Amino acid sequence: MRGFLRRYPVPLAFLGAFTAIWGVQALVLTRAARDEVTAWASTNLDNLEVDPVGTMVASAFVAEDAQGVLLVAAALGLFPVARRFGNARALGLAAAAHMLGTVVSQGIALVRLEAGDLPDSIRTAPDVGPSYVVCGALVAAALYGPGGARRLPPLAGWLTLGPVLLRGLPTLQVAAVGHLVAMLTGALVGGVFALRGRRLAVPPAETAGVVRDAAGAARSEN
Repeated sequence: MRGFLRRYPVPLAFLGAFTAIWGVQALVLTRAARDEVTAWASTNLDNLEVDPVGTMVASAFVAEDAQGVLLVAAALGLFPVARRFGNARALGLAAAAHMLGTVVSQGIALVRLEAGDLPDSIRTAPDVGPSYVVCGALVAAALYGPGGARRLPPLAGWLTLGPVLLRGLPTLQVAAVGHLVAMLTGALVGGVFALRGRRLAVPPAETAGVVRDAAGAARSEN
């Protein structure tokens, strides 16, 4: 257990924090208090103007519903990504998916608001949850995770949740746009990590060849 904790600190910390906040929401807070927390943590236009960094962080750990599904899906994505790329890169991928999903979806909402396509209520619409993190991690794990067969669980999670998470995309709903951007981010960032890993890895046969060439050159000089 101690080795497991040392090996996966980022997935465990994320899942632990999300579970703890879920427990407080379900067991401690009243309905009115839960609504206040959701309004405070939402990455809507009003909150992003006041406190973009704090709102971005808090929103990843507060969900309105389906916490159990999100918890399982996050585990299916984050653990393989951490195993394949390391904890620091897993954190970077998750953060990039959450940030870009939020910025792009809310940016489109702002443009549509100023064009008169959306009502002013969009500025305070609830927008919370780790689903952007989940999307990025599931896609990266399904495409680049360790081992062929071990990619099947995140792939199954992605295929199961994808149609639900992308619902509303034709009408550019905020959540659907954010989920698509997060998926693309997981694919692109994971691809960059995988490519860098292949470039840095030196095959044993190639290493042996370099050593033999160096030894031969040294003998020739002597």
